[in-house]
Amino acid sequence: MKCLEELEEKVLHVVHKNKELSAQLGAFVKENNMLREQKQHAETALLKEVSTSSALAQDKAQIKTTIEELLSSIALLENS
Repeated sequence: MKCLEELEEKVLHVVHKNKELSAQLGAFVKENNMLREQKQHAETALLKEVSTSSALAQDKAQIKTTIEELLSSIALLENS
């Protein structure tokens, strides 16, 4: 009889521990989903920033080329 009581106590302990671990797992899954969503937002923001930076670099290059062409035209007019 004592053996059955000990076994029952162990089983109840395992069931209780299982409930605790299940609750922790639920919390970890929730946190993981939140972190995944934050990561996706950060990646989207980074891609947008990279795209904007690339567009600005192209604009800068175009402005530089235009200025160089204008300076060249001014130099040709001064030499004429």
